[in-house]
Amino acid sequence: MTAEILLDLADDRPLFIVAAVRSGTTLTRDLLRRVPNFICPEETHFFRWAEPFRTPHSYHPHRNNLLLKKHRNMDGVDEASFEAILAISRTKAELQRRYIAAFARAKGVTGPYRWFDKTPQNIYGAPLIAQQMPHARFVFLVRNPLNVVASMKLGRQVKISDLYGACNYWLEAADIFLTLEAACPDRVLCVRYEDLVADVPAVMAAVLAHAGMAPAPGLFRKNDAHPEKDLWRSALTPTDAQIVRDQCAARSHRFGYDLDAALMHIGLPLATTAAITP
Repeated sequence: MTAEILLDLADDRPLFIVAAVRSGTTLTRDLLRRVPNFICPEETHFFRWAEPFRTPHSYHPHRNNLLLKKHRNMDGVDEASFEAILAISRTKAELQRRYIAAFARAKGVTGPYRWFDKTPQNIYGAPLIAQQMPHARFVFLVRNPLNVVASMKLGRQVKISDLYGACNYWLEAADIFLTLEAACPDRVLCVRYEDLVADVPAVMAAVLAHAGMAPAPGLFRKNDAHPEKDLWRSALTPTDAQIVRDQCAARSHRFGYDLDAALMHIGLPLATTAAITP
């Protein structure tokens, strides 16, 4: 790519899909990719890590992470072009927007387009995104923490054996979202995974409206998603479930999840498990 091309920047009106992992972001991305001229690369992780951009340690994950290299290959952005983008970008927002422009060219997008990013872990950089891209909006996907932790325990996509670590994936994402919501409520939309799979057309209409996109009648169907299976009932032991309840119950109520009722339903008591230590 020439230096002139590398000066191209995608617009600063994106939608960022953020969450704890295993919360439905991939489903949401795949549905949004159906919308004409609404483009999204593979996961970027540009805002995931806290190292200040252009300091020595900030480059390592972008240059050396094998998964991110695979994502760039899928996006059609070769490593030489990515290095050039890194070299010319002054901020994480410029890095993101230049990468999107390179991705659009690689995919042959010639007309006007809007873009979104799906990297759940970018929740950790959401306040920085909000400042560096003042027109950006956010969709926060949230799922019952019992099912999120169960998925991470099984490790089909993300393996976290420490139950407290798995709970912290959910808790930290929730806490950051609640802080972001308090700071800029008009820029965030919270979507419960259970609501999405129950009524895809209605929830996706709300997502598009939040992004400032035109309605897409007929593009989504109710059978685009499978109902929640409550995997936690078979994947978590009673002790596991109690740990999740004790760690996450207070925040869960804010999103409409009653973990006490869930555990009572399978015969577990409400007694605290404070004696259980990490």
